[in-house]
Amino acid sequence: MTRIERIRTVMAGGVPDRVPVMTHNFLMAAREAGVTMAEYRSSSDVIASTLIAAQQKYDTDGILLDVDTALLASACGADVVYPNDIAAVTRDFQPRPIQQIIQDLANVDLTKSDRICIYLESINKMAQWCNANDVFLRANADQGPFSLGCLLVGMNEFLMTLLDEDEEENLLALMEQTSRIALDMHRLCRQAGGHCTSYGNSSEGCSVVSPAVFRKFAKPFEIRLNRQLKAEGIPTICHICGWTDPILPDLAETGIPMFEFDARTDPRKVQQIGSGHFVMSGNLDPAMLNSGKPEEVTAAARELLELFRGKGGLMIGPGCALGPDTPSENIFALVKATKQFG
Repeated sequence: MTRIERIRTVMAGGVPDRVPVMTHNFLMAAREAGVTMAEYRSSSDVIASTLIAAQQKYDTDGILLDVDTALLASACGADVVYPNDIAAVTRDFQPRPIQQIIQDLANVDLTKSDRICIYLESINKMAQWCNANDVFLRANADQGPFSLGCLLVGMNEFLMTLLDEDEEENLLALMEQTSRIALDMHRLCRQAGGHCTSYGNSSEGCSVVSPAVFRKFAKPFEIRLNRQLKAEGIPTICHICGWTDPILPDLAETGIPMFEFDARTDPRKVQQIGSGHFVMSGNLDPAMLNSGKPEEVTAAARELLELFRGKGGLMIGPGCALGPDTPSENIFALVKATKQFG
């Protein structure tokens, strides 16, 4: 199989010739290329050349194109911090009340954002290279409806609002607006040339909110988003941080073809519950990949690969973004183990 065929096969629920490997490595790639995060996020040429160089170095099956977790939030009027050598982040305190945020979101046009235009240009440039060199391009559409709402309101305020029954109507109205914006971003990423899209709904996991909160404010919008993406022929991957074991049956009902899980989620439960419903990307611990020895990486990768080998259901890689100082020998060990044991 080609690299692109391998990932398409596993995303569709099939069994590839071996488990594909992809890394969430934009921080590491920028550090290895000697560019600051300010330089990286400000230039489509730098984004493209940085991630392409990393793929060529490690020979992964695909590239995950990402810049930070504040791309959509910045286009939606959030207060964002842009450090020179750290990924951009939203401030925890956001000055607008939720009613004002809802009102403002109705007028958001993503194509008017300079940051998003740079990002879409980078997808287009990378898509041309990826298609010519048989590399799968995962164009990250930044945040999903729940996490985007969280960033726009501010984490602490958002979590408090979730506990206030009087705010339920506002929260659902916010999710309606963030769902529309998220869908627009997926469409733009696909039109720019991504083979698939992906997004983070990190804060909807059980390490942050209860299963009951997930079922009321997140799950319905996951289902709706995926239904529309599927109707438009846009395969996607949803990333959720932390522990997700209690909501795995719910995730199986969303129709999302692939979830990227952290190391806290039990891969055996994923295999059991997700079979026939979704496949997994991950779920190696980025901390282990950062601080472990190559032989530890090989052992961890082999254990996961042997669980899924010959069955489909897995695209191996880190369960979340790699740190900038992740040793290159550990990524070489991961890729080598995948080709040997996958």
